[in-house]
Amino acid sequence: MSSNTNVADINRTREMIHQISVRLLGIIVGVLLFSTTLTSNTTASSLNDKDFQIQAIVLSNLGPGLGFSYKFTDNFWLNLEAQSLSGDMSENSDDGLTREESGFDSQTTFLNLRYYPAAIDGLFAQIGVVNRNWEAKKEIYSKQNSQRKAVYRVEYPTSGYNLGVGKSWIFSSGLTTSVSFVRLITDEPSIDYELGDDWECNSACQADFESDVNKYSPKNVLFLNVGYSF
Repeated sequence: MSSNTNVADINRTREMIHQISVRLLGIIVGVLLFSTTLTSNTTASSLNDKDFQIQAIVLSNLGPGLGFSYKFTDNFWLNLEAQSLSGDMSENSDDGLTREESGFDSQTTFLNLRYYPAAIDGLFAQIGVVNRNWEAKKEIYSKQNSQRKAVYRVEYPTSGYNLGVGKSWIFSSGLTTSVSFVRLITDEPSIDYELGDDWECNSACQADFESDVNKYSPKNVLFLNVGYSF
């Protein structure tokens, strides 16, 4: 790709990151204000009064999903969450001679043990395993005869670990909200470049594709969940 294209891609990425950061910050502040207001008008309920939680993952950089938690003791909960995300990364080349079919698809499952210290109600730390079924691929075709010129495939390790911290709010009605930050601990993905006889992908080309892959392969995951405890 040309230097102008790279600069444009960098600017788009920075703008996207900025917009997402502002959005996430606004949502987190909104949740905190909502929980504070609701707590001042109702009697807060302790997690000790509940045995189960069902929550929807309404915002996460790994997509929406569902979560279920079961209390072992007053301080330890077993937590299962599953989410999915898919999208398109395609763009046409500068010369107009080729087209791309490029996308990603991910299904992620977390199994965690959460510890809630008695000193701070709702605060938790978690440790557990993660299972990933992630795919990312780019196919390049000639616009003249639709011949496939190259395929770039990403192979992700399926298993790993996760560590995280978060805060839950639970109210007398049973409504719950939570915000958490999770770090994925996994091996790095591998990329296979299948090139046709008349196609080349040099180091700059590979670096550009790997940069796209990194944008859609987060290791730091933010969750905003809403649900019900009983």
